[in-house]
Amino acid sequence: MNEQDESLMRYIIASLGENTTGPVLFDVNSTQFVRVNLVILKGLLLEKKLNGLFISVDRPHQYMVHLMRMHQIGLDHLMFLDAIGRFSADNKICNAGASFVDAPFHIDTLPAAINSMGTDKLNLNACGFAMIDNLAAMLPYNSFASVQSFLKMFVEVMTSRGNTIVPLVVDSERCGPLYEAAKSLAVKEIDCRADAIAKATSSMGSMRTVEIRKISGSRFAEGGR
Repeated sequence: MNEQDESLMRYIIASLGENTTGPVLFDVNSTQFVRVNLVILKGLLLEKKLNGLFISVDRPHQYMVHLMRMHQIGLDHLMFLDAIGRFSADNKICNAGASFVDAPFHIDTLPAAINSMGTDKLNLNACGFAMIDNLAAMLPYNSFASVQSFLKMFVEVMTSRGNTIVPLVVDSERCGPLYEAAKSLAVKEIDCRADAIAKATSSMGSMRTVEIRKISGSRFAEGGR
């Protein structure tokens, strides 16, 4: 990772703070999803030293595995749930632990698949974070109502077992309704658009410059679940 990526990681970790749990909404330009996902993974795995679950619905999990290895981010504490790999021409076998499901065409199967992972492959009670690579990628295959319902169910499944961080990466400008649906669930909103990152990282010595928008009225806010 270059210095810009390292600065972005520091910005994200500072924005999360020490005790944040539950769904956290990241406002990200869709062209930057892969980069921001990788930076979030590095921050949560290496800086916060959490175990995690990464669900791929946009690109096969091998793609993220390749990037993580290229940037020397260990895979030992990350489990993959691949919802697109069965439909991809990329059938390379990798050593990263991965399970496969038939989403994004049947996203209603994802929560059950996550629960079924809680035995031999991933202890969900010890899962510090869970994230999906691109929530908007489910929209071409499912109604908005179905995606909205899934999003709520996914958050509930992951937060019902403990202090799990659930990063929700959405582009507010391209997917306004989805962004608002995620915002209604989130405890915190982190602006990862270029202007906000530039402003924050230009003076990281003062955390007052980090733009974190607390969301009022969330049922997860103030510890209410």
